Amino acid sequence: MMRYAIIFLTLGALVSLKLAAPQKKTRDQKVREDQQKVTQHGFWIYNDLLQAFQKAHNTGKPLLVVLRCLP
Repeated sequence: MMRYAIIFLTLGALVSLKLAAPQKKTRDQKVREDQQKVTQHGFWIYNDLLQAFQKAHNTGKPLLVVLRCLP
């Protein structure tokens, strides 16, 4: 009887962990959410190199340019 209780509790815990786990996002979803997050905070200038050069010049801060290919 005790053995069945242990098995039942173990299975219940595994099922609850599976249900509580977040759904996996696609790579595209992750990239778009990341883009939205950083553009809202204003520290990423997306797809505007001239604006980035101007802001770097005005603030005296270095510029990091990231070139990405999303297949």
